[in-house]
Amino acid sequence: MIFKDVKIRSFAVVLFFTAPLASAEIQQVNGGLSSSAAADLLFQLETLQQEVQHLRGQLEEQGHALKIMKQSQRDRYIDLDKRISLLMSSSLSQQAPSVTTTPQVQQVLKPESPAVIKENSTSIELAPPLSPVILQPPSAESQQAYNNAYNLIRERKFDESEVAFTKFVQDYPDNTLTGNGYYWLGEVKLVQGKSTEAVDAFSTVIKAFPGHSKEQDALYKLGTVSDQLGDTAKAKSYLQDVIRRFPDSKASKLATGYLSKVK
Repeated sequence: MIFKDVKIRSFAVVLFFTAPLASAEIQQVNGGLSSSAAADLLFQLETLQQEVQHLRGQLEEQGHALKIMKQSQRDRYIDLDKRISLLMSSSLSQQAPSVTTTPQVQQVLKPESPAVIKENSTSIELAPPLSPVILQPPSAESQQAYNNAYNLIRERKFDESEVAFTKFVQDYPDNTLTGNGYYWLGEVKLVQGKSTEAVDAFSTVIKAFPGHSKEQDALYKLGTVSDQLGDTAKAKSYLQDVIRRFPDSKASKLATGYLSKVK
């Protein structure tokens, strides 16, 4: 595009300087030219002037398109920066759990069979029955793997963090940190613009780890991402579910504010 713009500008400059010369030449030799030759030169001059006007119009259009492109890129950068800031502020409120010398076994409610999300116009519910399932406490190895993946987010190395969290949840599917791993994997994918994959990660927190501390945040994220993907009905269902089930949480306040803007 830049090469094309340079060619157009060069041609315009040539026409700009040659048109007056042609006009002067016509005036000088008009006395010695036939009327048909003079008319032909005038026609060529008018054609050159029209070409100049046309090229100027193209330059104006390209300048306008470039301005719009720059504005779009700036808007995307601002949106990405906001996402990163929100991600970092969330990380401050929930630090990665540390390994203890006497690890405790954690129990969460987990479906006996694969969980199913039931959706309707008002709510989203996990299908019973639920039974307590023992999750393994983090070992030194799993804790280190989680911390490494988490630190990559702080360093804004999102591609590497995505790979690290994906490997973590695969290597430690029944760890007490696995639910957190899926949540942060969803956040990383969201920052990268992989909205559909982010939905899968957030949904896994709800389906596979019901009662997890990140469930309310995952529900809120599912509501906002669904709205961004154009599914307003599902977005409202997720947001209303957050407000109904976690009325005193920060996620509930965020969901209430976001829901008021969903049309």
